[in-house]
Amino acid sequence: MADLTKKRFRYISYILFIAGVLSITLVAYFLVQSLRETLYQNRFDKQYDFISLEEDGDVYPIQVFHGVKLNTFVEEEGKKKGNIIFEIKDEKEAELKGYNVPSDSEGMNDFTEAIQYKEVVEKETGKESFIVAMRLSPPTEKINSNPINYRTYSINENGVIKESNFTTKTKTKLETQWIRGLTGEKVGYYSNLPYQKGGAVTLIFLFLFGVASGLTGIWLRRGILTAERKQAA
Repeated sequence: MADLTKKRFRYISYILFIAGVLSITLVAYFLVQSLRETLYQNRFDKQYDFISLEEDGDVYPIQVFHGVKLNTFVEEEGKKKGNIIFEIKDEKEAELKGYNVPSDSEGMNDFTEAIQYKEVVEKETGKESFIVAMRLSPPTEKINSNPINYRTYSINENGVIKESNFTTKTKTKLETQWIRGLTGEKVGYYSNLPYQKGGAVTLIFLFLFGVASGLTGIWLRRGILTAERKQAA
């Protein structure tokens, strides 16, 4: 019976020690990723400036950037719910469905969960770009279920338009910046942890749990070895 008890405690000590090592390893991984994310964000902030498009507290749906006309509007008039239409040069480019948008929308604030305009300037060169970021997946799809589909249009000073389709799992570093505000939470390229509420508390708890589990496993193992030595003597 005593041998059976020792085996059980030995297994428990192994499990606790392994759990502790895994927890601390996970904390170290997220710390490294968070550091990389912070460094990248700082580099981006030093490289680019966002230019405000607001007029009277809102952004007009019709914008003209270096000869390229952009427009966002609701297709169905007189209804609370309608499809959001996005046009470039009066040509339909995208249709976003499932959003609760008033039909008499006059500014982009009503479209903010579906489509956003951004204008940025590269500080070193002074070159401006106009970014249109949109969420193609309907709002009923959760971020943590199927990957959300996004699209961006990047327009340079020569009027050249570059289209990009991606998800939160296939995004590039710059695409991470363009879809901020569309995801329901801030998304990082390396890790979302620095932008989430309670992220630091979670890491601290996980670290303390790992230390406690590891030390408890070592303490149990030492107790078993001490008992075996006394028994052998």
